[in-house]
Amino acid sequence: MARKDELIEKVYSKLQILQSKQFTAQQRDVLEALLQDGANYTKSEVISISEDFRTKEAK
Repeated sequence: MARKDELIEKVYSKLQILQSKQFTAQQRDVLEALLQDGANYTKSEVISISEDFRTKEAK
């Protein structure tokens, strides 16, 4: 059980993330392809996934 002073990060569905105004249209397009349907993500996970994709070297 989490202690009171620990922060619990909220989780969001793929649809909620794609409807968020926090990400640009271009970021939402990328996230639509990268995120799995039916999965839930925290904000930090989504940012990490987006950054990993953005910095990945093209083959």
